[in-house]
Amino acid sequence: MATKLQSGAALQIAAQTVHSDRVERIFDIGSVARGYNSTDPVYIENKYVRNNRNKGKTGKAEKTSYFSSYRAFKEAIGMGSEVNFRVTNNLQMDFANSSVNPNTGAPNAGNVIKVNNSLFVEALRSSENVKKLEGNIARFGNFVAFTQAERDKFNKILQLELTATVRGER
Repeated sequence: MATKLQSGAALQIAAQTVHSDRVERIFDIGSVARGYNSTDPVYIENKYVRNNRNKGKTGKAEKTSYFSSYRAFKEAIGMGSEVNFRVTNNLQMDFANSSVNPNTGAPNAGNVIKVNNSLFVEALRSSENVKKLEGNIARFGNFVAFTQAERDKFNKILQLELTATVRGER
């Protein structure tokens, strides 16, 4: 029993469950209430334009596409005008420690990173994504902070898993 407790399995289950919920909250559901600026024009590289408009302000073929606003860009690629951080899925996949699911083409929730048996973390590996996240936090507030519901769920799952381990059910 002591070996099972020291293995960190209960902690990993609790951390993984909350990690999956957080990835969904931040990148799928969206926890940021404010919208994008709807008045400033923007040029977006065509590699990020899903239907590859490939036209500038004049309508000629360009390396970038012109949009009257970031909101217009998001609507043009079918993502709606609400705030989300998934245009390229690069930040999401890095935060989730994920890869693309070959069956659906969507990013998996990914796994928490095991540092040792008593520490599991979420981490960004790309310095570009660290800068993106810092900029988004500066703009929208600390939306990656754990919510009270996430803390409560973590504690509940951890308690249940530890109890099951002590009882010999795991």
